Amino acid sequence: SAVSAKHGMNIVSTDNDAAVLALLKENLQRNRIQYDQQPQAPSANNNDPSKQQRQQQLQQVHVHSLDWVATANDPLAESSHSVFLQLESLGGGGGGADLILLSDVIYGATKPAWNALLVLLNKFRAQRQKIRSSKQGENSNYDDDDDRGDDNSNNNNPLVLFGYTQRRRDMSPQDEAHFFAMVREAGMEVVLVPSTSIPNGEKYLLTSLFELRWIG
Repeated sequence: SAVSAKHGMNIVSTDNDAAVLALLKENLQRNRIQYDQQPQAPSANNNDPSKQQRQQQLQQVHVHSLDWVATANDPLAESSHSVFLQLESLGGGGGGADLILLSDVIYGATKPAWNALLVLLNKFRAQRQKIRSSKQGENSNYDDDDDRGDDNSNNNNPLVLFGYTQRRRDMSPQDEAHFFAMVREAGMEVVLVPSTSIPNGEKYLLTSLFELRWIG
């Protein structure tokens, strides 16, 4: 979170463990990164991407607790949960998640919540698409400078990067295969990011980096 913020990104950092969130805040303070726990209200002018407002939020991490299962099962989460409200507020009048970083989230203890995680990813995707569709409909001159590429149906999808470290004492090859099968069942494909494509990466990486990419 701190590294991403220092590179000028608006960050929403989540966990469901109070001790982890406390350590996150301590690390942010050590790195002189501001953090905030209150979702910002969306701009009154939804037609204006407001780059000035984006600049004011740089190097600030918004910290929120996120229970995958409870939020995935909440039909009102998109309109009431603090994480979704925070994502809507970022980007000046609303934007949703552009990039979702999943790090150290798949291991034995989280297995019962894997399906909920995939449901959440699709909810974040739906929020982003809804916001961008609304903004484009309200303003024919709207130009989303965060979108990637040209005429590509994936432009309105978040980029999902998933870092996975093998833990043979905790995760069997069958468990790993089961998770990746669940990803495909959720409408996504798993694409390995070559180590040669990772800037400043080590020759032998302990963690593999994957892109979880929506199909269609």
